[in-house]
Amino acid sequence: MNINMKYYVVTIGAIFLALGVGIIVGFNLNNNEELSKQQAEIISELDKEFGSIKEEKEGVEKTLSETERKYSELINFVNESDMQLGEVSLSGKNIGVISTYGKTSNMDNIKNIIMNYDGNVAFELVFNKEATDKNIIAKAAKETGENLKTAEDVSSYVFDCIKRGDAEEKLEPLKNLKMIEFTTGSENYSSYTSTVILTDSEAENSKTQFEALDKYIVSKLKSQNKYVVEAESSSSKTSYVSEYASSKVATVDNTNEKTGIYSLVSLLSEENIVGNFGRRDTAASIMPFDE
Repeated sequence: MNINMKYYVVTIGAIFLALGVGIIVGFNLNNNEELSKQQAEIISELDKEFGSIKEEKEGVEKTLSETERKYSELINFVNESDMQLGEVSLSGKNIGVISTYGKTSNMDNIKNIIMNYDGNVAFELVFNKEATDKNIIAKAAKETGENLKTAEDVSSYVFDCIKRGDAEEKLEPLKNLKMIEFTTGSENYSSYTSTVILTDSEAENSKTQFEALDKYIVSKLKSQNKYVVEAESSSSKTSYVSEYASSKVATVDNTNEKTGIYSLVSLLSEENIVGNFGRRDTAASIMPFDE
């Protein structure tokens, strides 16, 4: 019987191949088991870390809530106490007081603040909703002989008249059409250097109203190099802080409180500070402290 060496070689090769495959499969099974074990350990560690972070977050939130409560209590104490917040004066300052979308209940309060700190109210100016009505603007154009087509034109015309010092005469047609109310506080009303714009409106959408009128008022005042402060009370239904802040205008959101009064007077005294002050979330600081 002749031995076929090729047959033996192939058979032996097949045996070793099968053995090799078996070893590899067994090794991979062991590796998979080890890998699964490692994954389980990682997941367990992540669970622990998440739990720790969650506890830490809850602790921070509790601390923050407690800090906010104490902060609010401190502000309330300052507002209700007789303590003086600082030496500020508006002596020599000529300030215009403006209200958009009708005369606000806060207007007399702002005027009193200015006068109580020895400032002068140059004029009171109220823009009514008629100032944005195209049909009424067309009537105003006819009455004044001016090219008035938009609320921007109306705003520009009003402040140009005040700047020239002939506002009492030139603005009479707009007053008759109920577009504005204008009262001078002194003979030199045209020499005002700063303004307070009151925005205590009941509007649902502050951005819409700002875009319709306020932004033109701000733009015109800035073009005449007037310092502008937007003022509202902490009880205002709608806040305009974000809109005025986007136009780089100083804001005070609590002029009905002592800290808000101090902020307003400080800003009008310096006439160069831009920031958001008060108690709302939009405020960067409660008051404009000196650094």
